[in-house]
Amino acid sequence: MTPLGRRRLLALTSQRGLSKRSACRVLGMSRRIACYQLKQPEKDRPTSQRLMATSQRFPRFGYRRAAAWLQLGETRTRRLWKQLGLQLPRRRPRRRRTGSDIRLPGAVRPNSVWTYDFIHDRLANGTALKLLCVLDEHTRECLAIEVARWIRSQDVILTLSRLMKLYGKPEHIRSDNGAEFTATAVMRWLRDQNVGPAFITPGSPWQNGYVESFHGKLRDECLNREWFRDAREAKVVVERWRDFYNHQRPHSALGYRTPTQARQDAIIKGNIDQRLTA
Repeated sequence: MTPLGRRRLLALTSQRGLSKRSACRVLGMSRRIACYQLKQPEKDRPTSQRLMATSQRFPRFGYRRAAAWLQLGETRTRRLWKQLGLQLPRRRPRRRRTGSDIRLPGAVRPNSVWTYDFIHDRLANGTALKLLCVLDEHTRECLAIEVARWIRSQDVILTLSRLMKLYGKPEHIRSDNGAEFTATAVMRWLRDQNVGPAFITPGSPWQNGYVESFHGKLRDECLNREWFRDAREAKVVVERWRDFYNHQRPHSALGYRTPTQARQDAIIKGNIDQRLTA
């Protein structure tokens, strides 16, 4: 039996009318257990307050990400996280797909494969918003989030052109088969830039899993928590969250480094040209 279990059993017998001395004798415990004042709760109080503040600020953080954020030990964080009742609700298990598919493999170095897709939201007055998210698959870095009431193929070209001036040209760009990505103008422009489009199989969003996972984070941590009055406010808030995601938010797939740290490590290792940094 654990020490905590002994104390609970001792408290239960004391509530039944036995004195502490008699309860200790019946249970075969030392009387010091009844008199000892625990010191660990007092030591844990500042850490518990920091965990509570982190959970309120980032509701979708689990204990591992909170430990990385606060630079705490994972074992201690898990114990306090459970005591405070901060566990996230379990998500429904995803259906396993069967069969296999032939597609472009994942990126093996930064700036080799980009991925982009749209996510939708609404303003407070019900006006539709469209967001174009562009990611580097290797570093998980969000290169841009374009926010507008509508985004056409020409807007996609302008966004990619701006990003290629900042980061250089990728070898491939992964996307679904949306009209904005399969438009003749976009295909012709990618061909002129010597960038290969990599379209996923229609009806198979798991083949573009990086951007789908990013959309879940963007939805949970930003869009579902904000109330936009106009498109200008939405651009400011989303851009602020994008900066937080790239420079502060630890990423589990990167060993709880930030995407910016992953890019900097790639520069140090020589896997990317240092001149091609935003």
